[in-house]
Order: sequence, then structure tokens, then C-alpha cells
Amino acid sequence: MDIKTRRLTTTAVTAALVYVVTILLVIQVPAVKGAYFNLGDVIIYCSAFILGGPYAAASAAIGSGLADLTVGSTVYIPATIIIKACMALLVGAITKKSNSFKHYAAACVAAALVMAFGYFGYETFLVGPGGALLTLIPNLIQAGCGAALALVLYHPMAMMRTKMNLRAMA
Repeated sequence: MDIKTRRLTTTAVTAALVYVVTILLVIQVPAVKGAYFNLGDVIIYCSAFILGGPYAAASAAIGSGLADLTVGSTVYIPATIIIKACMALLVGAITKKSNSFKHYAAACVAAALVMAFGYFGYETFLVGPGGALLTLIPNLIQAGCGAALALVLYHPMAMMRTKMNLRAMA
């Protein structure tokens, strides 16, 4: 199978994984209608490390956007598509030239902050700063849990990244 086909099929599989992992554990945040806690970010971080930013951004946007549609959080779909794609692009960019744990950890933490504060900005627009503040803590917890779980998976992801060779090391 050529590299383009492998990248596209891996992107499709990771989009499905993002979707499944996101809807597998849905804990509604009562402060704002439609907001919910999930662990889909773990797959976003891992896929960006393995695939690189652009392919993982597509995977993240598709899987997370469909999850929002499925759980009825349609008002969040536009923000989710943008925020989750940005998270993947950031992890992909930071880890582009390095397989190191240090770079992967920095990338996951940076992307986690993009998620938490990206939704804070969107929710400020939706419900005002008071309502957005009520979801900031759950979003930071989700961000921290996602980054921590992705870091636990570093070694198998590093082996997959090397074995699958889906991204060019510059």
C-alpha cells in the first residue's frame, strides 16, 4: 500500500476512534447546555504524533464534530471543529522534528490549554463570561486528563510512529 493510501486510511480510522472514545464517556456539564466531559482528546494527541498535524486535524475535526452531533451538542460543532483541528495541528507542529517525550509532553500540554481556553472563548460568546467560567474548570480537568493519558501512551505511540512511518521527519 502506498504512503498516501496508508495516511488516508489511518486518518479515517483515527477519526472513528476519536468519535467512539468521545461518545463512550459523556459526562454532561450542568452549567452550560450542551457542554460535556469526554476523553476523545487522547486520540487526537496520539494521532497527531503518529500522522502529523494536517491529517490528524482532519481526523480530530471529523470525529469530534460528529460526536457533538450525536450527543446533541450541535451549538458546539463549529467551535469543536476549529478547536480540535488546532489542537492536532499544534501537536503535529511541535513534534514534527522529534520523537522525544519532552516535545510530546510540551505539545500535549499546549494543545490541552488551546482546548480549555478555546472553549472558554466560545462559551463567553454563547453564554457570557459567567457561564464560561463555570465550564472552565471541567474543561481544564478534561484537558489535563487527556494530556496525562496521552503521555502514558507515549511509548507505544512512539513505536507506532516509527513503524508506520506516516510522517516525514524533517
